[in-house]
Amino acid sequence: LKISLETKADFGRIAAQTAKQVILQKIKEVEKEETYKEFRDKQGTIVSGIVQRIEQTVIFVDIGRTSGILPKSEQVRGEFYKLGQRLKLYVLKTEETPKGPQVVLSRDYPKLISKLFELEVPEIGADQVEIKSIARESCSRSKVAVEAKEEGIDPIGSLVGQRGTRILAVTIEL
Repeated sequence: LKISLETKADFGRIAAQTAKQVILQKIKEVEKEETYKEFRDKQGTIVSGIVQRIEQTVIFVDIGRTSGILPKSEQVRGEFYKLGQRLKLYVLKTEETPKGPQVVLSRDYPKLISKLFELEVPEIGADQVEIKSIARESCSRSKVAVEAKEEGIDPIGSLVGQRGTRILAVTIEL
């Protein structure tokens, strides 16, 4: 498609540079808004991320389109993180900041355990087994109360799995 362009004197180098900057700025704003919407919808779920940078009070984790922060208060006491380490994290909240969306992550939140079980145990996803309650002492132990919603299903056995495979997968992730 060819369209002839009228030549004008103000189509100089500076005008072209200004137009380029305006277009790039609009693209960045749209990307920030889309990232915020994506992670706002993921609030209360689990995301997988890779440790990017470790600082004194916070760890920065690459979670796809953006970096999430794992504050000291949401880290498991006694857990050590390495650069490049892959983690499963609970999305606590997403905030809009002047620099873009800020995703706050957690490894300590009790719901992390229920979400890990939802990923590992198909009976929970099929609504045959329900997690009633979770008590968690970070870094040491967790207790999970479960109930079967259908007759003939062993709720504890479904969470433990054959020879403990399901519970082992969740334990390794924690």
